[in-house]
Amino acid sequence: MAKEGESEPRRLTPELFDGVYADIGRGHRLNELFDQVMGPFPPHVEPYSMVTRAGLDHVLSLLALEPGAHLVDLCCGRGGIGLWFAQESRASVTGIDFSPTAIAEAEARAELFPGVRAEFVVADAHATPVEAESADAVVCIDALQMLPDRERVLNEVGRLLRPDGTAVVTTWETDVDGVLGPNPISDVGQLVETSGLQLLLREEHPEWHERQRLMFETVIAEDGDSAEPAVRQLAEEGRRGLPRMHEVRRVLALMKAS
Repeated sequence: MAKEGESEPRRLTPELFDGVYADIGRGHRLNELFDQVMGPFPPHVEPYSMVTRAGLDHVLSLLALEPGAHLVDLCCGRGGIGLWFAQESRASVTGIDFSPTAIAEAEARAELFPGVRAEFVVADAHATPVEAESADAVVCIDALQMLPDRERVLNEVGRLLRPDGTAVVTTWETDVDGVLGPNPISDVGQLVETSGLQLLLREEHPEWHERQRLMFETVIAEDGDSAEPAVRQLAEEGRRGLPRMHEVRRVLALMKAS
């Protein structure tokens, strides 16, 4: 998730995300709130991102997956989005995440998507074990802004893509230091092109941003001593982020290998 307004962000380690995903898995309320505010989503998807249902439908359409295609889901988290995309398109999916807890949950979730060919691997997004030029498409939802090696991640996207393959990234941009961590993205399109990929499309999505605002307001209203840990964690993030959301742009980039 985005760390808006956090002047001294926590170091984003696998152990940190193991704890986040374990908290989500032990409860149910945060999934319900995401479904109410950002969805509704198909059964078992349970995303942990700030892209709306309509936004994810749009991402899937841009990926243009055909039956039998291979999708790589970088920073896949608990795997629901990639599994859903593969199910809808009759593609296969390889999910990559550095959190062992996320990958274990993704493997278990795959059983809820019968017929989908899926593999999940614990690895860094900038150094995956996936074969070069084996992906028809790559997707990375709401993670690029958190990655310190984002140029290497985009280089990895280029390595993975077949010559006619495409990739979609959703993220946040800002021109203000300290809003999205110590090394914010100011122009995702420029970042894509300097990483050796060809930018096909850059879109701003203020409607996702407004729904993110509503999500933060909703979890803050639910916060309290009896709230589930995952709700409390996102409410804390919301209190940090809400005052500076006006300084952030919500963006999508579509690209292909050069």
